[in-house]
Amino acid sequence: MSKREKIIVFLMVLSLVYGFYVFYIEAPAKKGTVEKNSKLESLNKFISHIANLTRESLSEIDSYIIEKAPKQWDKDPLLSSDTKFQFKAENTEAALSALEVNIKYTGYLKMGAKNIAILNGLEYEEGEELENSRFIIRKIFPDQVIIEIKGKRKEITIPLEEI
Repeated sequence: MSKREKIIVFLMVLSLVYGFYVFYIEAPAKKGTVEKNSKLESLNKFISHIANLTRESLSEIDSYIIEKAPKQWDKDPLLSSDTKFQFKAENTEAALSALEVNIKYTGYLKMGAKNIAILNGLEYEEGEELENSRFIIRKIFPDQVIIEIKGKRKEITIPLEEI
């Protein structure tokens, strides 16, 4: 063993002996000297001091808020409800169906992370504009494609047509 290794081993053994002494020999002697009652009394004094400080420092607005907080809120912003939220479109125009749009979804390809849809014989990815540039492809699924009318935020679902 080299001199450097001997020094490292010596320091390691010395730290183990010191740790054994601190945890097993010195620690039990200190446990008996501290009284539990003195800790409890100091904790109670601290708590009462903090409670007095908070009572004295409350303004009229704070006391009003504390008084009103437990009451039932008429307009609760965090109201939980069992009904599902449904978005109502601002435009009341009749929604277009896949037949009225005259787009046929005839194929689906998955290449790695990309989904490719075959619409009217042309291949498109998500986010691309259709050939007539009136529609944008939002989401491609194996059994359907969701397209959006540009500028109107209306979605149309086109099912897969097997030939």
